Amino acid sequence: MGKSFIIKVPASSANLGSGFDSIGLCLDIWNEVEFYEGDFSIKNLGFGESTLSKEKNNLLYKCYVKTNELLGKKNTDISIISNNGIPIYGGLGSSSATVISGIIMAYKINNININKDEIYQIAADFEGHPDNVGPAIYGGITIGFKDLDDWHISPVKYSDDLKIISYVSNQKILTSESRNLLPNTVTRQDSVYNISRSALLINALNTNDFSKIKFGFQDRLHEQYRTTGIKGFNTISNAARNAGALGSYLSGSGPTISAITFEKELTINYEMLDAADKLGIEGEGIICSISKEGVKVFEK
Repeated sequence: MGKSFIIKVPASSANLGSGFDSIGLCLDIWNEVEFYEGDFSIKNLGFGESTLSKEKNNLLYKCYVKTNELLGKKNTDISIISNNGIPIYGGLGSSSATVISGIIMAYKINNININKDEIYQIAADFEGHPDNVGPAIYGGITIGFKDLDDWHISPVKYSDDLKIISYVSNQKILTSESRNLLPNTVTRQDSVYNISRSALLINALNTNDFSKIKFGFQDRLHEQYRTTGIKGFNTISNAARNAGALGSYLSGSGPTISAITFEKELTINYEMLDAADKLGIEGEGIICSISKEGVKVFEK
């Protein structure tokens, strides 16, 4: 057995408010992947323990293979233990965390130094958008965008007092199916609506103007289309805001409903859970901080 490595990748919450496909934040919830050169095997623990593939069609291994191809390296068999603390199919960046882990595995097995900017370029290309992989790699709140062939990232200043409360239901939403619900074109009015809200969101976060943040979480580009198939979205979102949340939004493609606050997080979590329970929806509430740290790699 060769050297053993551990990758820790955080959850992320994409499409933050009005920042469709561009703004996301890093959550203090982690996947941990241990791997080493050896006979091929995959062991899944935590979320997806009984459902995720243990074969070479596992997304983690597929991203490892795809990265080897990009690097011009051969595929070396590896043994993997994936301990998943991020809910799968929930909208909290589980697939992005897996993509990032697969890329880094290829770098470490081939003894290539980890460069976060390079990892970001590859991960954003794999995902097709940067709002999950960006914060998961760099931490905090980030704005990601593409110019010509290159992906760029810009960190956003925010208050350490902010907390994210997420209601993760057992409704299964596939990102690919959710994206198919989106229209191919939008009106000028809706475009201006989101431009103004996303600009306001960044300014409100920068200046701690909590009175304006609620407007930054208004969206007309994706939520109204995606939430038609998510039971309880409006009721649970309203419960969060009525309990004191600064804003609420569909995390990623859902079904997770997240709220942002600087106080009353226990009350907000309770009211979201209570609203879901009255609708007969099963799920769990998660309260966590915005992680300043992104992906971390250790030699065991």
